[in-house]
Amino acid sequence: MKVIGITGGIGSGKSTIINILKDTYNAFVISTDHIAQVLMEKGNISYNLVVENFGSGILDQEGNINRKGLAAIVYDNPEKLLLLNSLSHPYVMKQVMDIIEAKRKEKVALICVETALPKEAGLSNFCDEIWYIHASEDIRRERLQKSRNYTNEKINSIFNNQIKENEYREISTHIIDNNLSREKVAKQIAQILKNIPDG
Repeated sequence: MKVIGITGGIGSGKSTIINILKDTYNAFVISTDHIAQVLMEKGNISYNLVVENFGSGILDQEGNINRKGLAAIVYDNPEKLLLLNSLSHPYVMKQVMDIIEAKRKEKVALICVETALPKEAGLSNFCDEIWYIHASEDIRRERLQKSRNYTNEKINSIFNNQIKENEYREISTHIIDNNLSREKVAKQIAQILKNIPDG
C-alpha cells in the first residue's frame, strides 16, 4: 500500500488532484479538515476541549462552535492558534492513523491524506510520498474570488497566515504544477504513479 500526503495552500486546487486520484486510481482519500470538523461537532472530543479552553462565548444559539468567530479569535494570535491546534491535531491524526491501518488490512493499494498543514500533520512520519500542489498566487486568488467570493483583503490575510511556498517544497517529494489544464495535470500524476494500477 502506498500512502501519499497531498498538501498545498488554499486555492491551489488540491481537490482537482484528489478527484483524479479517486476517479482514475481508485484512491481512498482521508481529509484531515473533514475529520477536524467532525471532532468539533457537539459532544466530540475537540468540541469539549475547545469550549473548555475558549469559553462558551464561541458557541452559537444551538450550542455549536461558531467556526468564523473562533477563526477570528485565533487568526492574528499565534499563541491561541497554537492552543487551538493542540486541541485538534493530535486527535485528528490518531483517526488518520487508525483509518490507514484499517485500509492496510483491507489491502487498499493507494491512500491519500489531504491537509493544508503538512508539518502539524507529520506527513513525513508516515507518508511514502508528499505531493505539493502548486498554483501561482494570481490563479489561487482568482479561484478564491470565484468559488468563495472572498475579497482581496481576506485573501491577503489568509495568504499571510499560511506556510510559505519554500516550506511546502522542503518537505515534498513531488511537486504538481496545477497552473495547467486538467489533462496536463493528469499526465503529471500518471508519470508519478506509473507503477500504480488504474482503478
